Amino acid sequence: MIAMLFALLSLAMLLSYFGMQKFAYAVFAVSIVLSVYWLKFHATSPLTIQL
Repeated sequence: MIAMLFALLSLAMLLSYFGMQKFAYAVFAVSIVLSVYWLKFHATSPLTIQL
């Protein structure tokens, strides 16, 4: 999940660099929404170690 978020943010930076700001803003917004989802449902869940 972290790799996908990093890839989306990198894509947003590349799109912005090439002058496609509207697409960059859209990709950035999607990455922010996914980041909040990941933080809320995965990063805050208790760790379970099955031995």
